[in-house]
Amino acid sequence: MYHTTGFSSDEITTLCALVAETVPAPLTRGRRQKLGLFKSIVVTLRYLRRNHVQQELGELFGASQSTIPRTISRFIPVLAKLLHGGVPTADDLDPTVQFIIDGTLLPCWSWWLFAVGRGGGRRAG
Repeated sequence: MYHTTGFSSDEITTLCALVAETVPAPLTRGRRQKLGLFKSIVVTLRYLRRNHVQQELGELFGASQSTIPRTISRFIPVLAKLLHGGVPTADDLDPTVQFIIDGTLLPCWSWWLFAVGRGGGRRAG
């Protein structure tokens, strides 16, 4: 399970216990939830780690496509709150080691300023 979620099964169970303390239990009236707490957490983690298509996650977990985004949107803020302390900052990282961070926008010099300085960057007309 680690390769698809980034967490071991025991870590997910611990995370489920923390979520159960944080999130109020669903209302007893109405329809029964298709995904339980464990599967909901796994679906959310898989979506965040691997960016699976929602239809695919629905098929894997026996839920409709419309259930998946509701589940994900419900648990992302909760997981963000619970896992916030475990996210390293730049100060926590070793400055002698190279890191590859996918999807991160890093500041760099601006091509636009370079073009303006050379007389470019103006609109035609």
